[in-house]
Amino acid sequence: MTFKITSKPKKSFNNLIRIISQLMTSDVSKIEHLKKQRCSECGGVLINNEHEIVCQNCGLVFDSYSFAESYQINEISDFHQCSSTQFVSIGKTVDSICTLGSHIDFFSKYTFYDYKKKLISARNQKKFSKLKKFYSLPTKIKNHETDYRILKILGQISEYLCLSKPVKSRTAYLYHEIKRKAPAIVNHVSLIGFCIFQASKENKSHSPISIKEICNTFRLLGHRINPKLIIRDYLEYQKYLTTRTKPHQSEDYISRFIDNVVSSRDVMERMIQKGSQWHKEEYRRLLNKKCLHILKTLHYNIRASRNPYILASTVVYCADRLLAREFNSKPILTQKIASLAMQIPEYSIRDHYVKIFKPFFNL
Repeated sequence: MTFKITSKPKKSFNNLIRIISQLMTSDVSKIEHLKKQRCSECGGVLINNEHEIVCQNCGLVFDSYSFAESYQINEISDFHQCSSTQFVSIGKTVDSICTLGSHIDFFSKYTFYDYKKKLISARNQKKFSKLKKFYSLPTKIKNHETDYRILKILGQISEYLCLSKPVKSRTAYLYHEIKRKAPAIVNHVSLIGFCIFQASKENKSHSPISIKEICNTFRLLGHRINPKLIIRDYLEYQKYLTTRTKPHQSEDYISRFIDNVVSSRDVMERMIQKGSQWHKEEYRRLLNKKCLHILKTLHYNIRASRNPYILASTVVYCADRLLAREFNSKPILTQKIASLAMQIPEYSIRDHYVKIFKPFFNL
């Protein structure tokens, strides 16, 4: 379905373009100035991320900007070079299924107007009402029922896990790409679970999601998905993807574990009980800074043989002990409280702490 849009050039168009260009120039210069600086917390490199300048290591936001630096708008001196007629086609979005292309007004509205906000004729009212009546769900998803069901599940999972729009769109794209290239799909539900995991690995600005978390979310929604199915799909469909992601590092999980610790009720009660000198946000900042310092201090040979997920949780626990020694105060975290807050077995934290961190830092 195509729509014909006609437009006439106006005299003020050049002025509008000039103003936009000036705004973009100022934003680009601000971006270049900030990117030359370093993070004040951890000394990391500043990068662009969805219209924000953030630290690549700790994720601290420094500034925001309105325009992406890849866009450039120039003045048009001769309007006769441009066509006054454009044809715009409404395409399907990657994370939804609609074979008809577009919708007729709002869902519950059956009174139709033209582009001048005037009522159309009675004959056209009847015609569009009839078209809208037969514009039903089976018609929209005809021959795409499976894709509709899977992308609906993706929407529910995204809402539950608070996935960002880029991760959701990337997940849907990977699903369509694998389905197009693979000769057969064994289980579409486990495939979308693998795509969620893959998209979260590719997205560098958000904490990664573990396979266990994905499976638990699917079970809450009534789908029987286990880690073995997602790992099977990973081994089966990885060859159809062009991008190759690197394994997760412990740094990727630090921000998530610190959020879990700081938002834990047991931790807050413990801080009050021990008379902590820090408030919530200050404790978060100190933990984050100390965790990054610990990970930089540890040699690669020590970290290579350990699970980065469990190692990151132990780093948070060790950081609390180091902060207590540095500020001559009592530790806030115990192994039990840390285990409950970060959902990591207590014996795993104890094993990593005793064998690695305690002798390394003389705790």
